[in-house]
Amino acid sequence: MQIAYHYLKLREFYGYAEKEPVEVSLEQLAEVLCCTPRNVKLIVKQCQELGWIEWQPGRGRGNRSIITFNMESNNVISSWAQTKIDKGQYSQAMELMRKYDPSSPLQQQITESIYKHFGIQTTAYKKGHIDLLRLPFYREMPLLDPINATLRTELHMIGQLFDTLVEWDCSHAVFVPRLAVHWEQNRDGTVWMFYLRKGVLFHNKKELTSADVHHTLMRLSKLDSHCVNQERDNLCSEWKLLHIRNIEATHRYAVRIQLDAPSSLLLHYLAAPKASIIPCQTHGNNERLPIGTGPFKLLRNDAEMVVLEAFADYYRERAQLDKVEIWILKELLTQKMPDGGLGGEPILYTHPFQIHALAPTGTTIMEQTEGGCTFMIMNGRKQGPLQDPAMRHRLRKLLQPEQCVAELGGNRIGAAYSFFPDWSAAIAAHLSVENETENENEETEQEMDTVDTMVSLRTDGYQTSLQLYTHSILNNSLEQTAQWIQQRCASASITVHIHVLPYEHFSRPGAIDAADIVLLNAITTNNREWSLLHVLLHENYGVQRFVEPVLLNELDQRYAAIAHETDSAARSVLLQEVETLLLRHDALHFLYHLRHAAFYHPSLLGTEKINPYGWVNFRDLSLRPE
Repeated sequence: MQIAYHYLKLREFYGYAEKEPVEVSLEQLAEVLCCTPRNVKLIVKQCQELGWIEWQPGRGRGNRSIITFNMESNNVISSWAQTKIDKGQYSQAMELMRKYDPSSPLQQQITESIYKHFGIQTTAYKKGHIDLLRLPFYREMPLLDPINATLRTELHMIGQLFDTLVEWDCSHAVFVPRLAVHWEQNRDGTVWMFYLRKGVLFHNKKELTSADVHHTLMRLSKLDSHCVNQERDNLCSEWKLLHIRNIEATHRYAVRIQLDAPSSLLLHYLAAPKASIIPCQTHGNNERLPIGTGPFKLLRNDAEMVVLEAFADYYRERAQLDKVEIWILKELLTQKMPDGGLGGEPILYTHPFQIHALAPTGTTIMEQTEGGCTFMIMNGRKQGPLQDPAMRHRLRKLLQPEQCVAELGGNRIGAAYSFFPDWSAAIAAHLSVENETENENEETEQEMDTVDTMVSLRTDGYQTSLQLYTHSILNNSLEQTAQWIQQRCASASITVHIHVLPYEHFSRPGAIDAADIVLLNAITTNNREWSLLHVLLHENYGVQRFVEPVLLNELDQRYAAIAHETDSAARSVLLQEVETLLLRHDALHFLYHLRHAAFYHPSLLGTEKINPYGWVNFRDLSLRPE
């Protein structure tokens, strides 16, 4: 609707009210519209046909014409925006709204027009009808290759698009078959055979075979890398714990994995999102449009929309929703949804990294504490104040998690003492008992800690300010926490400089090497072994990258013990000991856990369980027939 742009340009230049004649010349209009007099005549004719202007051409050479504006600018903007909405150009509609009239009720009008498209509906499609779920989201999803997916929503999407060889069933504490229908190991646990399910199709209709599994696992373990062993260790610190010697496709439906030593971690790693199986032959846009075997296939993923369609040839139960559309509205970073929901119906999802709104009266709200927590990594390798363990300890004393939760509020549901909320609760109960006997000395100790911190920061030869790195996220929750840390440190005469990077920059190799403090969210699931080791050993921002060399040796010994321990209860104790070791060295500091909440359209079935990423799995949802 380029004609609307031209009309608004003229209205902006002349500034006259409706029905008020204005003398103009074609040359003047050409200058305003940055086009030729010939194109001006075409634009004038089109505006006349739309009824937006009245035009009286000048008679004779050099005589001026008269233009009369009939249409209010707001009406043109609204019509233009609606045209973009109808074409699915939602972000452009919101951008148009802000550009032309940021202070008028028009903003709310266009926003509500967009929101009316959200929700669930049965839509006519070809010869039948489809059940469609539409959701808003605030950013693009450019990294949907499982090996690079680390954020909550991307991990949720991986679960809709892909499958793993095995899956961890937490309720029964066992691994269950998925793409692998059976597996077995030799007596000493160094050779594992995985037998694949026949007839499983990728979204491109090619059958999954052992070649695809081999390609996926070789990529993860980087055994196909041409780098020397030392370089490879730096690249794959997470998977090197498995000590994989060889991966071989022994049959079209069989894969053998050979280890240097027995490892109880192998199945945990194969059940992780990163180990989702991809085809060995992929196209050039595998990050944005990956191909999997999951219940939904990806039709579109760009700056405007992500579209998933139920995969009719899925080897398990077909999804009941036919299509899911996620509209990318970056304006949601600053815009609020109307209270009460979408188009008069309750909003479908709400959690700390989605969209917030008030639940309608009488709506059942489902809540859970998010797996994982927000925490700080102390960089013990960088030359500076935090190389001193005592300084790290004093800084942790200054940044009390209970105070952080109390002062910042929001979806921060409670102080964290572990990556896992249930462990955190047990530690909190234990600390509560201890605090009852130590309250008398608490104020004195805090005063001494503050004084000692100030002295430590004035050590000669060190920069006295601390560099804190974090990444941007919806509602600026991490940035708000960083500012709280900055203010608390300032109260003790400690200067903290905050660096907030886009996540795609934050996650790049070396992007945060200059940090004294790294602030981020850890994501954990019921697959505790993999979850904790993933947080600690992530190649670019894992805790392991920032700990001092002496601690590295201790951690390596603990990791080896975890890998060799066959009893799950004993492994749990070893995992807790890793957390305790890191805290004893003041290598990290826990801050808070977050709350997930959701309420749903009454016609939406299957909403009983929120997954670890704050969503309900799309494959579990269906629309109640009416």
